[in-house]
Amino acid sequence: MSDAPLDVAKVLSGFSGEVPLFPLPSLVLLPDTLAPLHIFEDRYRRMTADALDGERLIGVSLLKPGWETAYQGAPPVHEVIGLAAILTHERLKDGRYKVLLYGVARARILQEVASEPYRRARVEVVPDTVPVTRERELDERLHRALDMLPGRRGRVGKMRMLATQVRGAGGGPGRLVDAMAEAADLEPDERYRVLAEPDVLRRLDLFMEALDRRSRTDNELPARADPRSN
Repeated sequence: MSDAPLDVAKVLSGFSGEVPLFPLPSLVLLPDTLAPLHIFEDRYRRMTADALDGERLIGVSLLKPGWETAYQGAPPVHEVIGLAAILTHERLKDGRYKVLLYGVARARILQEVASEPYRRARVEVVPDTVPVTRERELDERLHRALDMLPGRRGRVGKMRMLATQVRGAGGGPGRLVDAMAEAADLEPDERYRVLAEPDVLRRLDLFMEALDRRSRTDNELPARADPRSN
């Protein structure tokens, strides 16, 4: 079903500070990005139903390595999460859900407050920080970073358009870095480092370092054997 338009500013101003946690092994939800999910476990069906009856928010948290041995319990998660709003949802006949999540903000887990049948936590929203004296430097570096994303600028532009269409969405240079990280299809650990960094200049550094690592890896091709040799 299609749900009401999202007013991010209103969502954050009325946020209670407590959110259900949805731990996942590889999804890192950055602000102003979308994630379609299929909810099939009983405990997360209950979580989704409760979220829809409440603030319509879910905390998407990245599981730490080794989660496989304790998945049915409460394996450790990284402390910074993607605070996600349920944009649309469909409840299937067997009780499963199809949902479309939208990242509204970064948040830091302060304390877990419940774990039955699913986990909940008190969190604080983490705002972007940009030193006023370095705004011009940031703008110049953002343009250079965009030039290093051949073929992906259109996708970044679409994400920025989405951010302006969702009323009250964050905007600003930090969200542009997030959009570039999304467009670059970074590995989960790289995406998490981007998510966890509130300083926008440092976040941009982390993103560029990830691109540089990928470039070096792509260039390290195995040497071909000379067909003339025996």
